[in-house]
Amino acid sequence: MNTLFLTYAGAALPLLLLFAVAGQSITSVLTGEIVATELVRSLVGSIGLVASVPIATWMATTVLSIHRQPKLDRAAD
Repeated sequence: MNTLFLTYAGAALPLLLLFAVAGQSITSVLTGEIVATELVRSLVGSIGLVASVPIATWMATTVLSIHRQPKLDRAAD
């Protein structure tokens, strides 16, 4: 979780520096469209990262279970 937070903080650092240089107040920064876009982007990225592990596991087990089904013994026919 710390790595994910630091990744998003590092990606948003240029945006935060831009606001600091522009001299805007913290309330106008937090309610701005650019910040809202970054928050939604971060949220969607986090959901994708969290969902990728169970989805990849499900896909791997499905593929392996199809390929490892027992073969019928033809000598008994």
